[in-house]
Amino acid sequence: MNWQWLRSRLGYTVCLLICLGGISLALPRQQSISGEITRLSRTSTSLSLEQLQQLAKKITVKISAKELIGSGTLLRQEGQIYTIITNAHVLRAAKPPYQVQTADAHIYQASVLQMPELQQDDLAVLQFRSPDIVYTVANVKDACNLQLGDEVFVGGFTSNVTNQKLSSQAEKIFNNQFVFTSGKVSLLLDKALEQGYQIGYTNDVRKGMSGAPLLNIHGEVVGINSLHKDPIWDTPEVYQDGSQPEQHLQELITRSSMAVPIRKEILQNDIEGKS
Repeated sequence: MNWQWLRSRLGYTVCLLICLGGISLALPRQQSISGEITRLSRTSTSLSLEQLQQLAKKITVKISAKELIGSGTLLRQEGQIYTIITNAHVLRAAKPPYQVQTADAHIYQASVLQMPELQQDDLAVLQFRSPDIVYTVANVKDACNLQLGDEVFVGGFTSNVTNQKLSSQAEKIFNNQFVFTSGKVSLLLDKALEQGYQIGYTNDVRKGMSGAPLLNIHGEVVGINSLHKDPIWDTPEVYQDGSQPEQHLQELITRSSMAVPIRKEILQNDIEGKS
């Protein structure tokens, strides 16, 4: 197999699939999740909380080095190769080699795919090979369809799970590590903050859930969960153009968990590169 060709092709594919600006893209149907949930997640039908929990756990992986460092979202399958998107700060938390653990508890060695198009945002891409098992991958949706007050959901892995209930109404813990929370969109910034943060929501998220998918009520991934609300530090946020949000927005950003939608320019650059 020509690995250089395959990695190049996957790089272009990732750029297309994770672009959430202006174009809605759906990924191939997989067989490892029940047919009903898979079918519903690829239509405009609203899913139940139980269906959303099951779907979130199927498409979310645990990323670790010597210990848990974060979560990731199964984005793409190309033959035996699976592509994961996570936050760049997740990979900065530890040195490689990295491992990913899927919902069936299988552990795979993962390699980092260099993506210059993502350097401005808090995003990174990993790949692993699964020669025998087929996994469910995400259905990506245009984030511009989100509105304030829309229900959103995050399911990810955390290293500090306790028995204490989260303030979110819908919360479920699997194997004392996978946490699923619900909330509502609280903030949609007209332009991205530094590192690409642009979607705010009320969900309670914890350390380790960075890189997990942000889902809408239809089970579509509309962003990558990146920051928890009410951080210990209190530094003013800055837009990517160097300006600062107004004070009332600063306060709302601090009170919101934040996700990264992918910049539209990624898709444009990809098309130019192919032409």
